[in-house]
Amino acid sequence: MAKRPLRDNDVRQAAYRRLLTHAQACPDTLVIDELGLDHGSCRIDIAVINGHIRGVEIKAEADTLERLPRQVAAYGEVVDKALLIVDPKHLEAAMAIVPDWWGVMVAERGTTKGVKFRRVRAERANRGIDPLVLARLLWRPEAQAILRGLGVSERELRAPRATLYTMLVERLPLRRLAQTVRQTLKARTTWRDRSPLS
Repeated sequence: MAKRPLRDNDVRQAAYRRLLTHAQACPDTLVIDELGLDHGSCRIDIAVINGHIRGVEIKAEADTLERLPRQVAAYGEVVDKALLIVDPKHLEAAMAIVPDWWGVMVAERGTTKGVKFRRVRAERANRGIDPLVLARLLWRPEAQAILRGLGVSERELRAPRATLYTMLVERLPLRRLAQTVRQTLKARTTWRDRSPLS
């Protein structure tokens, strides 16, 4: 009998059980599905946020690699580390798309019904983060609160959202900006009912 192809959800559940158990158990770590980048134009399959932002992208057997180049570009502007979990049939083509700082793992069906993971390449640090795109992970009220803490006047805080992000980038060096964004994301109490775009 032919094996049922591994679907995204099979791989995702196995990743949670096998690769992300420590992260989920850590009180200072946020693990979230489908983190929107650049106001939702692209999403991270699984984001792990603690001392850095790590993005996990899954390409199961039923998936295509059509969106991967755009996802690679979007991840590269924001995440500190990235991991691609890929079906063996996509491995060769995917390796030609993802940059060398991305970690790569193969996910395939084990002898039982489980999923087994095989590491192909370890993750390395991303050196190409774009501070402005990183700031866009924040909702408008969050950006305003941070700027208020930096002494920005209430009048200036009424500026368009894009201006607020620019003000953050001008006032905070990348390391501090990244730390502030991570802390803000971890402190968020609502996720699914997204803040209305304003």
